[in-house]
Amino acid sequence: MDCHEFCDQHVAFVDDTLAGIELVRMQRQLAECESCAKHDAKIRRALLIFRNLLSIEPSAGFSQRLEARLRECESDHLLAATQRNLRRGAIAATLASAAMLGYIATTLYHHSDAPGDLVMAPVVATIPEPDLTPITTSTPAIVASVSSGLTIWPAALFAEQAPVRFAHSKLELTNYTR
Repeated sequence: MDCHEFCDQHVAFVDDTLAGIELVRMQRQLAECESCAKHDAKIRRALLIFRNLLSIEPSAGFSQRLEARLRECESDHLLAATQRNLRRGAIAATLASAAMLGYIATTLYHHSDAPGDLVMAPVVATIPEPDLTPITTSTPAIVASVSSGLTIWPAALFAEQAPVRFAHSKLELTNYTR
């Protein structure tokens, strides 16, 4: 047994509630270790002094006065806690209101210079004329007409697989009225 284990079981040793083998181990530790013997002596002397003290008798009505005082202190404590919570709530509401007013003021200030509505010219889309003729030249003719320095084989292979549609850039005047 070591000193730590002795201290952990010392209360049961003093109360004489240990099993027989544990009681023998505690007594042997007490005989072998001076530190554990001093600890045991201090505890037993303190218990002896405490047991020999005169008993204290409370005055008549002590229990009623104590309970009344405890209720008074509890109500004072609850009142103080409620007031603290109300103050915190008022501060939080004030800060939230100030933040909201600041946000509204900055939003109105920044948007006062901007025009109310943005008006853009209408966009008119027309269908392209159907008389455009697609390129009918085969891909090898296009490849043959390009100089050998350009690498267009991937583009030529892609053009073979995709349908041929080209846009034209013919400018037309449009009417903006309906």
